[in-house]
Amino acid sequence: MRTSLISTSIFAMCFSSHAGAETLLPVKPSPYLVSAITRNMFRLPKSDSDLILVSAHRGSWEVYPENSAYALQDAWNSQIEAVEVDARSTADKEIILSHDYRIERESTGSGLLYNQNYSQVQGANLRDRHGRVFKDPQARVAKFLTFSAALDLLAQYITDDGHGYVMIVDVKAAVDDQDPTDPIELTQRCLDILAAKKNSQLSKAVVFKLKAKDAVDIGTFLNRTTYNPDLIGGLIIVENPDDDNVKDSSYDPHQDTVYDQWNVAPFPVQFEMNQFYKGDGLQAYFDYADQKQGFATYHESNYYPEGVANSAGKCCFGHNTDPTSTAPGGIVPDYRGDPEMAVVNRTNLITTDWPDVVGDMLREFGRRNTSELSR
Repeated sequence: MRTSLISTSIFAMCFSSHAGAETLLPVKPSPYLVSAITRNMFRLPKSDSDLILVSAHRGSWEVYPENSAYALQDAWNSQIEAVEVDARSTADKEIILSHDYRIERESTGSGLLYNQNYSQVQGANLRDRHGRVFKDPQARVAKFLTFSAALDLLAQYITDDGHGYVMIVDVKAAVDDQDPTDPIELTQRCLDILAAKKNSQLSKAVVFKLKAKDAVDIGTFLNRTTYNPDLIGGLIIVENPDDDNVKDSSYDPHQDTVYDQWNVAPFPVQFEMNQFYKGDGLQAYFDYADQKQGFATYHESNYYPEGVANSAGKCCFGHNTDPTSTAPGGIVPDYRGDPEMAVVNRTNLITTDWPDVVGDMLREFGRRNTSELSR
C-alpha cells in the first residue's frame, strides 16, 4: 500500500528495548467486543441512535497523571470503551505519551520534549492534575509511558475471542521551526511498533488520529505509510476548529476539498468536529447531506486546573469563542464544554475529560446503550 520508509523500519528495531509494561492496577476483563466498538465508532451517524461512544481524554486524569499507565488502566477498568492518548517523539526517536511538548506541567522535568533523549525524560516523575508529584498507595511514582508499553498494557485487556478496549492515538505534529516532527512519519513509526507486536487482535484495537492538514491527502497518507484499514482499528481526521471555514457560519462544506476527499475515502474514517459556539460553521458539517463517514466531537473541561491548556502546557487560560457573546471577562466556558451539543448533533463518539459525567448524561438522554458493544 505504500513505498517503505527505510528509516522508520530501522527505528522500529530500536523500540523493543522498552517493550515491557507493568500492570500497576488489576486487569478487569472487558465486557465489550473490540469489533463492536470500532463498528459503532465508524458507522454513519444517526440523530436517533441509542449509543454514543465515550473516550477518556488522556485516560482517567481526574484521578491519575494524564497519559500514564495508571490513567489508561483505570479508564479501561471502569469499562470506558476507549481512551485517547497523545504520541510525541523524543530526540532519540522514542515515542512516548505526552500531550505537551514542554514537560513542566506534566512532570518534574523541564524543557522541550523533542530536545531530550528518552533516558532524560524517564528521569522525571509525573504530576497529577493539581501539579503534585504522584505516588500510589505503595509509594510508587508514575513515569512517562512509551507507546510500545501502552500497547502492551492494552494487549492485556484483549482476549482471544475479541473482547477488549480501544486506544485512540492522537499523533502530534511539529510545534515550531526547530521541532523535526513529521506527523506522517511519526504515524508510520507507530505503525511499525504496532506491527512488531505481531498481534492482529491488538492492531484492530488501535485507532489513529491526525489533523486533516497533517494527514494531507489520501494518496500521500497511503503512499507514505503502511496504514491498512483491514489491519488497523480505524482513522480519525480532525477538522481544525481554528480554520476560517469553521468560524464562518455561512460556509458551505462542499467547498472544503480536504473534507470532501476524506469523506469519500474507500475505507472508514471518522471526523472529529469541535464546535466553538452554537451556530458556527461546523454546524453545516453536522448537517452535511452527503455525509459518508462517522462523526466525533470533543467535550473540553474549561475549569481549573485544566482550563484550556495549549500544547505547551501553559495551563490555564479562559476564553470565550462566541463572537456574539457579551459575557464579562474571566473564564467563560465555550460550548465545547457543553456535551449536550454533541448529543443534539449527529455524533458517534465524545472524547472527554469527564467520561463518568458525560456517560451519566448520555444515559439520561437514552444514548448510552452499551449492550450494543457486547454483540
